[in-house]
Amino acid sequence: MKVLVTGANGFLAANVVRELIKRGNNVRGLVRKNADLRSLDGVSADFFKGNITDPGDVDKAVKGCDVVIHAAADTSQRFDTAGPLRKVNVEATRYLAEACIKHSVKRFIFVSTGNTIDFGTLENPGHEGNPLGKLFRNSGYALSKLEAEKMIAGMVKTRGLDAVIVNPTFMIGPYDAKPSSGRILKMMYPRKVIFIPKGGKNFVDVRAAAAAICNAIELGTPGERYLLAGVNLTYRQFLKIVRRGMKTCPVIIPQWLLVGMGAFGSMLRKMGVHSELSVNNARILSSLDYYTNKKAVAELKMPETQIDKAVSDAIIWMKEQKMLM
Repeated sequence: MKVLVTGANGFLAANVVRELIKRGNNVRGLVRKNADLRSLDGVSADFFKGNITDPGDVDKAVKGCDVVIHAAADTSQRFDTAGPLRKVNVEATRYLAEACIKHSVKRFIFVSTGNTIDFGTLENPGHEGNPLGKLFRNSGYALSKLEAEKMIAGMVKTRGLDAVIVNPTFMIGPYDAKPSSGRILKMMYPRKVIFIPKGGKNFVDVRAAAAAICNAIELGTPGERYLLAGVNLTYRQFLKIVRRGMKTCPVIIPQWLLVGMGAFGSMLRKMGVHSELSVNNARILSSLDYYTNKKAVAELKMPETQIDKAVSDAIIWMKEQKMLM
């Protein structure tokens, strides 16, 4: 089977490519010209150099493929509205979906984000039936991905597109060359004294998410979305795992102080400076963003997350790449 993976050198995509090859698939990776391919060192794949925002490149990349896994995205947290992200996260997704219909692709897997689904508590975690949460209504990234989700779901109903949507939470593991979510390890691992928010997240081993995505080639219901979630932890609990065996002094940042810092970032945004810091992002960091993966486990046979190993393997890989000392 020939599988196209967009943004193949990205964190999740690189793990998906490796899992696909391990399963005996022929992989075509769509990457930008001059892309950093460190995350794919040693991987035998066919690389198509092009741009997902170019309909011509997209059509050529999709042609001849049986399955398309669309993992490329603009994940910037610097915008309050979807506008600046729509070209990559919405329009490029439409080009890919149209090309899948044109070339009779058997399945289109759209990688969205857990941020389009409202989180819950430890006792009642967020699930696929939840709408967009209040805190993410001011996240341009979440809004753009939700718009793309709705477009794909509509094309399943009206155009016969065979597509499923997957919603990963906060991924941890090896081959994060940018790094993306691995930035949290760069902040936590080297420091004895570390300032952390009082909130928490759902952390998932990127390889468990990759396995579920590969399973979705054959499993899953068209038009449905699946939370690729792992374990729910506070930042303090996660820090203990990252610095296991080392002396650590966590300092919890009060919410009022974090929100105050966010207010400065929001002011910069109004002045045209696209800061990741904002009042809304500060409130997200202070919340407990907890989710369940029950649907993905049941329908996509998603493996359970071993977060200690995911953290350990991520640290080992980042040290090999001299990204951590």
